[in-house]
Amino acid sequence: MNKLMHFLTPKNINVDPTQTKVKTEVLAGVTAFFASIFCIIAVPGMISGGETNVANAVFVAAVIGSVIGCLFMAFIAKMPLVVYPAIGTTSYFAFTALPMIVLLSGDESLERVVQYQIGMFLLLISGIVFTLLSVTGLTEKILNGIPKNIKIATVPAIGLFITLLGLRLSGLVVNSPATFVTFVNLRNFSDPEAQPAIIGAMVAFVGLLLLAVLHHKKIKASFVIAIIATTILAYVTGAATIPDYHTFSLTQQFSDWANYGFLQMDMTTIWTFGSFGAVIGVILSIVLALVLTNALDAIATTFGILKSGGMVDSDECEDAKKYVGKGVLSDALSSVIAASLGGAPNTTVVSGSSAVIAGGRTGLTSLVVAVLTAALLLAGPFVTLIPNVAIAPTLIFIGALMLSGLKNLDFSDITDYFPAFVALIFIVFTFNIGTGICLALITHIILKLVTGQVRDISLVSIIISILFTLQFIF
Repeated sequence: MNKLMHFLTPKNINVDPTQTKVKTEVLAGVTAFFASIFCIIAVPGMISGGETNVANAVFVAAVIGSVIGCLFMAFIAKMPLVVYPAIGTTSYFAFTALPMIVLLSGDESLERVVQYQIGMFLLLISGIVFTLLSVTGLTEKILNGIPKNIKIATVPAIGLFITLLGLRLSGLVVNSPATFVTFVNLRNFSDPEAQPAIIGAMVAFVGLLLLAVLHHKKIKASFVIAIIATTILAYVTGAATIPDYHTFSLTQQFSDWANYGFLQMDMTTIWTFGSFGAVIGVILSIVLALVLTNALDAIATTFGILKSGGMVDSDECEDAKKYVGKGVLSDALSSVIAASLGGAPNTTVVSGSSAVIAGGRTGLTSLVVAVLTAALLLAGPFVTLIPNVAIAPTLIFIGALMLSGLKNLDFSDITDYFPAFVALIFIVFTFNIGTGICLALITHIILKLVTGQVRDISLVSIIISILFTLQFIF
């Protein structure tokens, strides 16, 4: 095992092979698996639109695609990152791209299976384009072309992004028609229907405090212990209940995947929905959004996680560029595989930063995640035993740890600082890393133009801004 870990250790960046241990890497993998598993659980329902056969196909494809993606990350990039379905990109795919296909067809009753299979075709195109960007080294140019302060801001921004996701999963923060979000209303405890959610929110907060104490005591398995303890507490208090598994059929899931998901991309039907120009416009709009979002998410998340773990000091280091590039390539290849299998869009997920925080420094961590993920194919129904309130504390706490990057921001020039601020708030409040970076770049360009600092504007910033603006409009 030690030889395998040494083989999967990235060279020439801030990772000392003598300081890494198999036990630490395994625990980091287990932690990242539990912290990120909600990604696989959530996407079948998002894409299926209530169609069981589509949900089954997406689940099996998501699991297999995630296993392959993590193996890419382990053996190509040799980094402790997790490649799972992207919740943000999947939301765009399920709730924007698929409705656009229906609108183009002119048939509101268009079967969800048809929408899904056409969508897989568009995902495949975007994955191929993303891979070409990675292979040709353009992702490195994108990283170089993003202003330093914006790159610095993406690390704490991703942390706050994770925190908001954790707060939503915990139930501590809920929707509010008046203020958008608000604290859970404890005064509703007398309502029997509201009690489980309120108890769950309190259980999540207890789990968060437990995690902080364990982390202070430098217990390596703190994340795993907190997840297990919070899960038990959730069941004891009634915040979670054991679901009914009697309807679960592994055979049916694989059958639906073979019939509706695996290599079932529909490449022809969309061309019958309208004029050539209209179809091309919709395809380009969807593909552009998917490529830009995936590319910027992958670059920002990979660099942000590695920097937060001290594995890279600066994106200007050649070795850092090389390993970020390998991580993004693993991400891109996984996107092609995911579309071919019939799964959700894959990416390096921000919740996977729990691996680095837990001490993971090599590809062995990703390999452990891959093995545990593969077990989901046989233990699918048991995955739901881990309630959201047990996952949430890990996400919230990781967000807190990633805020330390704010101290590196340069506040001396408002034209450098304000775009970083824009990146920070819009990544969090639009719930989209790509959108936040794009708006920050647009802000950067305008401020530099108005203040006469044209030389500070990179061609990459201009191109990304134009492409995203077109995507916003169309």
